[in-house]
Amino acid sequence: MPTIRITRSRLLVSAVVLAVGGLVAVPVAVHASKDSPVATANAADGSVTALPSVGRVETCVLDAASGCTVLHGFGQKPVAIIATAAGPAMVSIDPSRTTAKSYRLRALRYDGKPYRAGTKLTFTVHYDFAAVAGQPTTPAPTPTTTQTKPPASTPPTSPATTPTSTGSPSATCTNPSFVTTSTNNQGDGRDFGAYYVHNNMWNNSNGTYTLSACNYNNWFLDATQPLPGDRGVQAYPNVHKDYNDVPLTKIKSAKFAASTPTNCGACIYDVAFDIWIGDGLNNELMIWTDNKGQEPAGKKAGTVTFGGFTYDVWHEDGYTAYVSQVTQKSGTMPLADFFNDMTGRGWAPKATTWQVDYGVEVVSTGNTKQRFTFNDFAIQES
Repeated sequence: MPTIRITRSRLLVSAVVLAVGGLVAVPVAVHASKDSPVATANAADGSVTALPSVGRVETCVLDAASGCTVLHGFGQKPVAIIATAAGPAMVSIDPSRTTAKSYRLRALRYDGKPYRAGTKLTFTVHYDFAAVAGQPTTPAPTPTTTQTKPPASTPPTSPATTPTSTGSPSATCTNPSFVTTSTNNQGDGRDFGAYYVHNNMWNNSNGTYTLSACNYNNWFLDATQPLPGDRGVQAYPNVHKDYNDVPLTKIKSAKFAASTPTNCGACIYDVAFDIWIGDGLNNELMIWTDNKGQEPAGKKAGTVTFGGFTYDVWHEDGYTAYVSQVTQKSGTMPLADFFNDMTGRGWAPKATTWQVDYGVEVVSTGNTKQRFTFNDFAIQES
């Protein structure tokens, strides 16, 4: 029986441009009504001026507009604010109402509907007070002829659409600079230059996830996840880069590499790119490179072939998944081809993006400890 996939929430629109950094879990409480902000307890951190970012866990009671106004207490307008809700909630920050004293947060249920007034929402909020670091140099893709199966159509003519080897690179993370263990919905993360490695526990309640990172392109995850009752995705540990609503034409391709458990009959997961298109969290594009026991949401809408690999196309309103018919352990993903396909089908009315991710959606590891390794990632831009 196919696994049910549940839409997750992890991205928040930044105040100016998205930037990310390590989270400091300092519990605080906020209780606010619309346009009646209440100061956050212990909000101000005297060391903020010496730090590029600061994070904490906050709680607010939503008003009739399914939002709340928070006095952050820093006395300085953040360059960016990112929040992740505990549970299947979609949250966003209104950049026009972010000031040196406060910000306005709005929350929607995973199905896009507002919450009732009085609903208590817990979320992890991350403040950045420094500009986003520049994009690291990305080497051009190096085409090779090794694939998991022969091309299904005429070989592509441009480097951006030529597949690379599907054998995982040999680099390993032996001395991680960042290690975090999460057992609920409060997964932490760390920025590495322009990228962010995130132990995203968007829907987890009973699994244990330890993420160890040497760099944005060299990290691994040890996950112990019992089979959940709803058989839905519990977590999406990933590496990603945030964008400020940039045109899709800016992004050409992305290098990737991942290895998954070799002996786990009870495992259910998919390794995938996840890209948010248009405004906020209402249009999600996924590209599955490895799949064990999962089925996307929506209905199958045909097949496409990009870079020598054939993908089944699944779609419903606000969600599109391209599922590779063969496992791709590594390569260079021709993202521009997928963007063009979505646009041509009318599924991307606003051709911009806020975030490009690559990671693993975990449903179950059969309650055994299993390792997922990610040892290559870089986005190629125009």
